[in-house]
Amino acid sequence: MTDDHQPKQSWGQRREKRLTLGASAVVRDSCKTRIGGTMLDISQWGCRIQLSSPTASPGRCVTIKLEGMESWSGYVRWANATQVGVEFERPLHLAIVDHLAQVHPEVEILSAA
Repeated sequence: MTDDHQPKQSWGQRREKRLTLGASAVVRDSCKTRIGGTMLDISQWGCRIQLSSPTASPGRCVTIKLEGMESWSGYVRWANATQVGVEFERPLHLAIVDHLAQVHPEVEILSAA
């Protein structure tokens, strides 16, 4: 019996290159907790998000919403003090990924010193 929610690849392996961006995002977890953040990169298969509070943990189901876009579901695959990696439940169409990278240019994230 297999668990479909287990990571298919390790952190160091990617199915494809991620595109860098800086899009405001709202992440909701299975408890409906709302967390603000910035999506830092994206591919068809997942994304990396800088969160305003470190509350998401690996294995947790989340929903990601960007302004003007429909929401996507996925699973947190890794987390550290400020960022999470999310694997989408279903891959995004390449045109959507390209569009997001074009309309949300990269932003510099400054950490508190």
